[in-house]
Amino acid sequence: MNSSIPMQSVNRLVTAVVQEQDVDVAIRALNKQRFRVTRLPSTGGFLGRRSATLLIGLAAGNEGNLITVLRQTCRTRVEYVTIPLEGSTLHLPAPTPITVGGATIFAFEIEYYEEF
Repeated sequence: MNSSIPMQSVNRLVTAVVQEQDVDVAIRALNKQRFRVTRLPSTGGFLGRRSATLLIGLAAGNEGNLITVLRQTCRTRVEYVTIPLEGSTLHLPAPTPITVGGATIFAFEIEYYEEF
């Protein structure tokens, strides 16, 4: 263990679901701010898009910095999906704009943490 880096007590676990387009930039920015990140592949429910679930352990007082980094690196974007027009005799799909991206963040308090 490197004695020059003091260990901070982890008391929160943040789970952030991030779109695939943003995840590499987000992880680099989080690592630059010295957050330890575990990346799990995941798939979104609404459109079935690929994403990543990031697990981030935090010490007290670091929540604001974490959220700032995620806001700066995970952006929303408009994409178009095609859905059939209801009541139309022609079965031509109509492009419909939807907003995707950004990050969905959940924070949990940690009762016990040990690293070895």
